Amino acid sequence: MTLEVPSSLPRTRRTAEHKVFQNEFIAVYNDDVLIAGAFPAQFLRIVEREGKPGAAVLARCRGQYALVLNDRYPTGDWEWGIPRGFAHSGDPEHTAREELAEELGGLPRELVPLGIVTPNSGLLAARVHLYLAEFDAEVAAPVDSAEIAMVRWIGLPELYAEIVDGRITDAFTLSALTQATARGLLG
Repeated sequence: MTLEVPSSLPRTRRTAEHKVFQNEFIAVYNDDVLIAGAFPAQFLRIVEREGKPGAAVLARCRGQYALVLNDRYPTGDWEWGIPRGFAHSGDPEHTAREELAEELGGLPRELVPLGIVTPNSGLLAARVHLYLAEFDAEVAAPVDSAEIAMVRWIGLPELYAEIVDGRITDAFTLSALTQATARGLLG
């Protein structure tokens, strides 16, 4: 059985678009909408990089997985997670390769698409493409040390233990692991 959405369900639709903020990364809108096609309301919507897709990459080298440490200002915490980033172009694979070069300091031998995640579909108009990258060597030479504080390569049991213990909470890491597991790619 597949999860299908009946075409007869009423949709929320935009009646007016109001851009309230924009910088090089995002545009914020406070749109007038009709919920279920009938009830007037306003909805905040954040569009990243003009709607171009970002990328997040589960990097693997001989059974070890790369994590990068970032100081995440919005949450006020250090966060371990997989390499990821805003769109570098309209091509998510190009973005994935650029992020790996920037955050790990190298390029993979192979890049396998895993799927797409919508990180917060109640607020963000973003789709992020997920990939599994196969490396021949455990590279750990970030180009921008102001963005990436550290790189660690760890085994899958340790990665799962970090998740269970609540030390890895990054949604992209959890999503990429779920996609790779569902596709039978983690062995």
